[in-house]
Amino acid sequence: MPLPLIPLIVAGATAASAAIAGKKGYDSYQNIKETKAIAEKLESKYGVAHSRLEKARKATNNTFEKYGLLKLEILDHSMKNFVDTFKQIKNVHFKDEAVTQEFVAKTDLEEFIVDIEKQVVKANHVFAAGATSIAGGGLAAMGAIGATTAFASASTGTAIASLSGIAAKNATLAFLGGGALSAGGLGVAGGTMVLGGIALAPALAIGSLIFSSTTEKKLEEMYKKKAEIEAEIQKINSAINVMKQIERTTIEMYKMTESTKELFDEKIKQMKDVIYKNGVDYNNYSEKDKNIIYQNYKLAVIMKEILNTSILTEDGELAPNLNDFIKEQKQKIYQFGAH
Repeated sequence: MPLPLIPLIVAGATAASAAIAGKKGYDSYQNIKETKAIAEKLESKYGVAHSRLEKARKATNNTFEKYGLLKLEILDHSMKNFVDTFKQIKNVHFKDEAVTQEFVAKTDLEEFIVDIEKQVVKANHVFAAGATSIAGGGLAAMGAIGATTAFASASTGTAIASLSGIAAKNATLAFLGGGALSAGGLGVAGGTMVLGGIALAPALAIGSLIFSSTTEKKLEEMYKKKAEIEAEIQKINSAINVMKQIERTTIEMYKMTESTKELFDEKIKQMKDVIYKNGVDYNNYSEKDKNIIYQNYKLAVIMKEILNTSILTEDGELAPNLNDFIKEQKQKIYQFGAH
């Protein structure tokens, strides 16, 4: 008899529907659970990478600022002291082989002194305006870029603007300075950090993937997002390595520059003693005294070359052959008795 079977069929269908619904509900729950787990892990991993990036950014920027301040101090003090003292001496001519094997024409000396004086005046103007006047990347720009480039085509009154302008236009300096700069707004463009093409999106759009009725689809999207974020983390790690390399090179330049400054200041004192004891006529100096004057000139040449050497290129990359330059300058300095 067929009638009694109807309730059983209905009951079976109802149970099957319930089982299917239960399975879907369980799958949905598992999808949400897995999606959340991936999201939490990604947020933690990205957060650690981002913190390391920020730490490296600040450290590199601070190193540039420290070096920039040293360069300005050398121009405003040591170089100024050299120029003021050296200009007192009359009839300077580095021709005697006992002093030097290379001939230095009087016109070369005059042009050299004029070039230094221009930078000295501009550095003095920056200091006169106060260190806070070159905030927003100015000091970092001075540390990263050679003095000639930093002050290029800048009159005394625009020396500060020149430094700030470099910081705004140089992608790496803008990034190191902490974002968009009022002088150009090039620190952040379209929400993308310029260093290494890193797309730093703080929210990462992870949260929007967790809650949805279509959990299976969102889980698939989360796996795609996982690949994107891991790629960004790799970029961040590469950027950190680049910044650490820039920082190490800048520290080496700083140490070498500081060592040269100490030796230079000592030689300037000796030059002052020569003038005090023997007057200002170079022709009346002994060979020993002439050699002291020549050593001052050569150290000034070395110092000028160091101050004019850029650590970053116009594209914001570490300048090539810097390590070779540092070794070469150290050898030159060593000949004057620096250790």
